[in-house]
Amino acid sequence: MIHERKITVEASSIEEALNDVSGRWQIPAEKLHAEVLGEERKGFLGLGGKTLRVEITANLDENHDAKGDKDTRQENLLLRGADFLNTTLKLMDFNAQAVISESDKNTLDIQGEDASDYVVGRYGDALKGMEYLVNLALRDPKFEPRIKINSCGYRERRTKSLERLAEATARQAVKYSRPVRLEPMASWERWVIHTTLKDRNDITTESVGEPPMRKVVVMPKYDPERDGAAGPATMRIRARRERIIGPVSRPVGRQGRPPRRGSRRSDKQ
Repeated sequence: MIHERKITVEASSIEEALNDVSGRWQIPAEKLHAEVLGEERKGFLGLGGKTLRVEITANLDENHDAKGDKDTRQENLLLRGADFLNTTLKLMDFNAQAVISESDKNTLDIQGEDASDYVVGRYGDALKGMEYLVNLALRDPKFEPRIKINSCGYRERRTKSLERLAEATARQAVKYSRPVRLEPMASWERWVIHTTLKDRNDITTESVGEPPMRKVVVMPKYDPERDGAAGPATMRIRARRERIIGPVSRPVGRQGRPPRRGSRRSDKQ
């Protein structure tokens, strides 16, 4: 299927318009088609030069073959995402531009004077919001991979910070024999936590809650040599686990309630 993309720009010449759009879409100028929609004279009596309104069109093949060429589809998706982002950044009056990342084929990198402050936002909230909007507007979950958005190396810095947080949280959970809840995170941030701790034998991790409040819980694993059959540490872990991620199945008494310690029902069982 051929996907046609159009944009109208103002420039002093057709060549300038083609070069402008070529930089925005990361498409060679020779693959773009230009059509002049109108001309406007500037200055007194038109002596200040002219401005052309030019419509630029690009035809993108979204399905290279019956199954779909993944590389072509991904490239087209990123081009559409860059166009969407650049339009949004321009409307927000930000001095920044989205380009396809050279290091990650699924990532758009926002560069420019305002990229490190306004685009990222506090704790990356603005960047996460832009990523959500781009995927909501352009991505087909059944066929296309998710677009990631980066700005001035934020994702790399955030990844290292999350790895340190995961290790510190694991040490805390083991030291005090209790689960530790982290703050709500995006899916890729939770993935970093799970991946960092997946090879540890004394820790297990679970994601709980619903987006956007979904978070990771880091829990110590049960150790029979340390905790015994049902030692105090085990009971504390179970109690806190129930409060965080819901009740854990346990044997119940005749009336549907667990027997109390020291009761006759408990002694009989």
